[in-house]
Amino acid sequence: MTLRVVPELYCIDIDVSRHFYVDIMGFSIKYQRPEDAFLFLTLDGVDLMLEGLDGAGRKWLTGDMSTPLGRGVNFQWDTVNIDHTYDRIQSLSPSSIYMDLEIKAYECNGELITQKQFIVQDPNGYLFRFCEDT
Repeated sequence: MTLRVVPELYCIDIDVSRHFYVDIMGFSIKYQRPEDAFLFLTLDGVDLMLEGLDGAGRKWLTGDMSTPLGRGVNFQWDTVNIDHTYDRIQSLSPSSIYMDLEIKAYECNGELITQKQFIVQDPNGYLFRFCEDT
């Protein structure tokens, strides 16, 4: 049995988020519940749920949902062709690039690990850090 984490992110406008995740990031819709303003998305084995704040579904909110949403967290996303991913997002939505593509070294268990990385900010303020080991 494989266990996984599937984040569910609240969105100000589900249609704007759908466009960003499907048309710009390249996700596919696994299924959706329009009456709940809910989408279950997938891309390269990564699953993500989006729910509009104005949808009819249940909400588990622990505080005020003022923008930008997701303050204090970024989601790291390992990828195998970071240059292609960066070029796609840069060409379709350059303003969503929060941090340009860079090469960065980190110490991990006494070893130096080098990776390429960049950060994208979605329309709601969530940050996704794409990484590829070099």
